[in-house]
Amino acid sequence: MNYEQVAKIVQTHFSDGLVIVIGSGLSLAEGVPGMANLADALVKASDDLSEQDKPNWEEIKSELVKGIGLESALSRRQPTASVEQWIKNRICDILMPAELEIISNIALGRKILRLSDFLKRILIPSSGLPIITTNYDRLAEVACEIAGLHVDTTAIGLYAGLFDEQVSCMSSCKKVVLRKRQPVLDHFPRAIVLKPHGSFDWFQFGGEARRSSLNLSANRLIVSPGTNKYRAGYESPFDKHREIANRHINSCSRLLIVGFGFNDDHLQTHLERKIRDGTPTIILTRTLGNKMKELAEDAPSCYCLSRHPTSSISGFSLTTRGSGFVHEGPDLWDLRVLTDTILS
Repeated sequence: MNYEQVAKIVQTHFSDGLVIVIGSGLSLAEGVPGMANLADALVKASDDLSEQDKPNWEEIKSELVKGIGLESALSRRQPTASVEQWIKNRICDILMPAELEIISNIALGRKILRLSDFLKRILIPSSGLPIITTNYDRLAEVACEIAGLHVDTTAIGLYAGLFDEQVSCMSSCKKVVLRKRQPVLDHFPRAIVLKPHGSFDWFQFGGEARRSSLNLSANRLIVSPGTNKYRAGYESPFDKHREIANRHINSCSRLLIVGFGFNDDHLQTHLERKIRDGTPTIILTRTLGNKMKELAEDAPSCYCLSRHPTSSISGFSLTTRGSGFVHEGPDLWDLRVLTDTILS
């Protein structure tokens, strides 16, 4: 395989049946602090813990200061309910200012998101483009709207929106048309954004989950890293978003996976099965993890583009079944470079 063949694979990949999976790597590339930054900030922010919570946090903190990642530390040392809530509150305090600064720079014309440029260059199916993200931030939603897409979040309303998949779907409908003598809904171009780990604009309103664009002093619905997220992930609305996400993964005919580390069992079982079954898949990642390498080498139609092994050299490393090479040139593992180089 050579560069021209890789370019052709990329050019023909983005058609009907595409599902996009986005992990923290894409938000990190846009300026949202990553897991390592988050762990450092949590360690420094622990002064406001109650005396009752400090022993449990000190156990977790001892893992973090050893250099163990946040996800691993919270898996090894289970946080109590109150410490977990403290962690979720601090995550919001740390990440949301970065999110606000990025969106403000977009509004001021100082920044263009990678995803928004990419979405302008690909086919958006009439049934909607599913975008599944484990990120709490709203950069995917902003990118979609900048690209001219209606965003279906499965919630209705801007200020106290209830979650209702069917009604939310109807909100992007512009008319009813006849196809083969059958009435069908004709939608505006839309993205279906699914967030199985929650979002900064999901809140607990009394006994209900609602979505609000307001910066409320209320409990935000996000699941924290670590093993507790699997328990929380079976609560509403996380469970519904996971269910819809897995439904789209199971029925898709091609996958684009960007900045996703393959360390999340909520999605990984379905993703791995689809990839190993031969669903054409492109993975874009800065760092090639063991799971990605294994999938790319084993699956029939999986192409993983990662950073050139010599970090000071521009280019990429391709890992795929029975082939692979290193190329000096454009950083095709970066969604912006791939969009500008191959989809322009």
